[in-house]
Amino acid sequence: MLGSSGVGKSTLLNNLSGETLMKTDSISTSTNKGKHITSHRELIILENGGILIDNPGMREVGIADSASGLEITFEEIIKLSRDCKYKDCTHTNEIGCRVIEAVEKGQIDIASYENYLKMEKEKAYFESTITERRKKDKDLGKIIKNYKKDINRKK
Repeated sequence: MLGSSGVGKSTLLNNLSGETLMKTDSISTSTNKGKHITSHRELIILENGGILIDNPGMREVGIADSASGLEITFEEIIKLSRDCKYKDCTHTNEIGCRVIEAVEKGQIDIASYENYLKMEKEKAYFESTITERRKKDKDLGKIIKNYKKDINRKK
């Protein structure tokens, strides 16, 4: 199992096995989130023959080298995007976007289009530098902190 720290991978494994095989802890009262407990990788063979590997949590899971994967998975969208009016088209709100036109005409499934946009966003995030990510995270933290201050002032 692979996922973020404290999301319940070990708890799920224990529930699936019917035993307490992996150490878990309670939800943090201060953050209302799970706690990072697992410190090693372990292979568990379930009685029904299933095999699970519990891994320590990860800070983030992203896609690497997504360019060719996106081109293969969303070939029709990529092909249409070459005919967009603007070279830097984001396919979200531009007039003259061939992708948006195809979605509106039902030529491209809306779920596929939305998945494409999500993958493009994740690709851009993954390709950004660590410094850029830290700055964005810090800026978001400030926005949230100020919002909470404003809410508390109004009470």
